[in-house]
Amino acid sequence: MEKNQVGNARRTLDIHGAFVRRADLSGTSLRRANLAHADAANASFRDADFEGAVLTGTILRGTDLTGAKNLTVEQLAAAIIDGDTILPGYIISIAQSLVARVRENKRMRMNHRIKIVESCAFRFARYF
Repeated sequence: MEKNQVGNARRTLDIHGAFVRRADLSGTSLRRANLAHADAANASFRDADFEGAVLTGTILRGTDLTGAKNLTVEQLAAAIIDGDTILPGYIISIAQSLVARVRENKRMRMNHRIKIVESCAFRFARYF
């Protein structure tokens, strides 16, 4: 490979298993980066781009993800987060929508169960 080709080659960040607690990686391009099993507790990833990043087992407890781009629910589900993790607004909107759907489904199932119980009780009562 020629020198120009090497210089222009795209490199991806690989910090899997690294200890990057409290690091400030704000605005960083983490596209296709491997952060699997890294400990990034209390780090700042404000406005970072997570497109295609691997976050399997990545510790993001207390991490600031405000304004993070291309971060998916699937990536977060593979990571370890807590109540102190600051999520980007669009993820919060998705989560609220999912919670609302789950609550509606539970309510509908509960109403359906109540109708079944009432129906069974009515059928049972006619024998007495």
